[in-house]
Amino acid sequence: MDHYRRLQVTRDADIEVIDRAYRALSLKYHPDHASAAERDAATRRMQRLNEAYRTLRDPDRRRRYDATLPPEGAAAWDVFWERGLLGMFVERFMRR
Repeated sequence: MDHYRRLQVTRDADIEVIDRAYRALSLKYHPDHASAAERDAATRRMQRLNEAYRTLRDPDRRRRYDATLPPEGAAAWDVFWERGLLGMFVERFMRR
């Protein structure tokens, strides 16, 4: 899952929106609020939220992260075709 979906914000969200989303989600999913049986899962979820927040909150890290994402609205098949193994296989096959 990408960082924007993890924080439940859009790609064009400004810093204030990201801050509010992070605060709301961390209150909801913080391990201190989980039962003992769910604490490990809550800790992992919180770690993923922290990483998403750390990346999207920093302008340089966010710019580098955005560069790795497919264009917004691109179908998964298009991304697989252009960047995936299938695209490389077809390209190589077509050269012969």
